[in-house]
Amino acid sequence: MIRKAWLGVLCGSLLLVAPVVARADAGGGGDGGGNSRWDSPQEKLTRPQKVQAEYETGYRYLKAGEYKKAIKSFEGVLKENPSHALAYSNMGYSYRKLKQYDKAIELYGKALMLDPKLAEAHEYLGEAYLEMGNIEEAKQHLTILQSLDPKLAEELRAEITRYDKRS
Repeated sequence: MIRKAWLGVLCGSLLLVAPVVARADAGGGGDGGGNSRWDSPQEKLTRPQKVQAEYETGYRYLKAGEYKKAIKSFEGVLKENPSHALAYSNMGYSYRKLKQYDKAIELYGKALMLDPKLAEAHEYLGEAYLEMGNIEEAKQHLTILQSLDPKLAEELRAEITRYDKRS
């Protein structure tokens, strides 16, 4: 009697495990189908991890001065996570560096709608206004920035001072 019970448990277990094993092996060895142990590490990332990896790629491009590539990466981030304020801000930074000020300002605005205390967006927006010759708008963001991040405020203040000396 005990043998029959164990045999039933064993057979039942095989019925439950067989579909899982079949699904894990589907796709022929990890070449695009399923989650096999042969998949690349990037393919095994969860959605938030993929978004973070794409954001980091965009940030590396930004730091390297490859602004068009950075924009593409940040667009990918925002496609997956439209609430990623830093991606909007850094995409705005990239557009600003490409001298596309209207697009940059629009993106900084989106970043600040999502996170009104995002100090980087206030600094970059102030710099964009300064580059466009709108010193009063730049000073307004300096005022906001002073309470959010004194170090970034000092950087913007230095840019405003340099601008004042040129004009």
